[in-house]
Amino acid sequence: MEHYIAAIDVGTTGAKAMIIGTDGSVAGQGYREYGAAYPRPGWVEQDSEEIVEKTFEACRRAVEAAAVDPSQLACASFSCQRSTFGFLDDEMRMIDRRLYGWQDQRAAETIDETAGRIDPGELYRISGMPVSPPFAIHKLVWILKNDPDTYRRARWIVHLGDYVSYRFGAGELRAELTAACTLGLVDFAARGWSDRILTATGIDRAKLPPLVESGARIGSVSAAAAAHSGLPEGLPLIAGSGDQQCAAIGAGVVSDGMASLTLGTSGFLVAGARSLDLSKTAGLMAPLSPAFGICELEANQLGAASAYRWARDVLAEAECAHAEDTGTDAYRLMDIRAEQSPPGSNGVVFLPHLTGSGYPNWDPDARGVFAGLTFSSTKNDLLRAVMEGITLEAKDMYETMRESGVSIRSLAITGGATKSRLWRQIIADMFATEVKVLAVADATLVGAAIIGAVGAGLFADVREGAREMVHISHTVPPIPENAETYRRLHRVYREVYASLRGGAFRQLSSL
Repeated sequence: MEHYIAAIDVGTTGAKAMIIGTDGSVAGQGYREYGAAYPRPGWVEQDSEEIVEKTFEACRRAVEAAAVDPSQLACASFSCQRSTFGFLDDEMRMIDRRLYGWQDQRAAETIDETAGRIDPGELYRISGMPVSPPFAIHKLVWILKNDPDTYRRARWIVHLGDYVSYRFGAGELRAELTAACTLGLVDFAARGWSDRILTATGIDRAKLPPLVESGARIGSVSAAAAAHSGLPEGLPLIAGSGDQQCAAIGAGVVSDGMASLTLGTSGFLVAGARSLDLSKTAGLMAPLSPAFGICELEANQLGAASAYRWARDVLAEAECAHAEDTGTDAYRLMDIRAEQSPPGSNGVVFLPHLTGSGYPNWDPDARGVFAGLTFSSTKNDLLRAVMEGITLEAKDMYETMRESGVSIRSLAITGGATKSRLWRQIIADMFATEVKVLAVADATLVGAAIIGAVGAGLFADVREGAREMVHISHTVPPIPENAETYRRLHRVYREVYASLRGGAFRQLSSL
């Protein structure tokens, strides 16, 4: 009998669910979008109840589309945006329904205070997380200083993914270890909460749930969750992982030297390594991987496809209107325009730092920039420049990671941006390497399904699961002359950023 896994991803902008067979086939899928609130500049909050409700709805849509016999469902497994958290009170209700999003930058105000409590180098060596506002540890320090009443009322500090699995029917609140790494509170080597970090920051260990390994069974779908999600009551729930760890597994990154580039809301370059020397990888994220036996190094860009969505909304109003009138895809119309501009966008370069820059600079003051504009610059050039700028930042991550000694022999690409034929070619040309295009573009859900299948006993480990469930659609080779153009453009990109870093960016952010 064919077995299926209900894979559920609680993303930044929406919830997705897929019913995936153990052969990697997709029987059905569902999606529901939700929003975010921006109460002050740099603050990003989300409504926990809206997210849970939309996740249930996405799951129901996937189940209905699949029409799979309930007896064929082996389990449900979860993926989730990382370092997004909230506080539960004594009655297990989210305080003010508020989640502090990973994109939230409020901790920039107190980042120096964190550094005063624990040396940034020591923090990185223990946790594998760089000192940067997106990570929950820094927002918790901010909350302790600026909103102590909320912290006092909290019984639990809860990661969003763990809260959603609890609402689906997990018997007790647990924190999945590999996703918890991105909170910045886990001892990488000891695979547990770090007493040193907690003592230094004043965060109460008693408010942190017990940790559980990825792939562990954490409960069963409750009657209430079954009624809302369409999943059968009693279906085993399996602890998954963070979205990027899942995406890496779903892209086949399960051994040393393999890497994946995900261009979704944000961008991630993930490489597998047998061992890590954190003293040589400063600035890289180093969470634990569910692929036991390898470690994981991640380079993060804070805005990827979200920057292209900004371009859609600001630069492509006509294309959006035409798409709505004709039932076509606005992004496809943008592709057609961008294809009319040559590699290098006729001398226009775009810095995609619309929400600051991530690795390797971790600069919250960085801003988006068009450079090289002339009277001859066209919309076609600007749209292509945005595509290229996002990929240039990914290229910067790639080159800096390699300079740190990380070996990358194979690159798979995934994420919404990689659905574009033009963008796939830009990536191959920019990286000057052949890239693998996945048969199922949403590697995050495939990875969650693989972890679920292992937890349900259908595979021995994630490597076996990846062999059976990850399939390559085709490969895209680089065009040599384009690769040379992009080599020179990357040098210009670095020079433009360096000229603005610090003073100019800081002055712009204060206006």
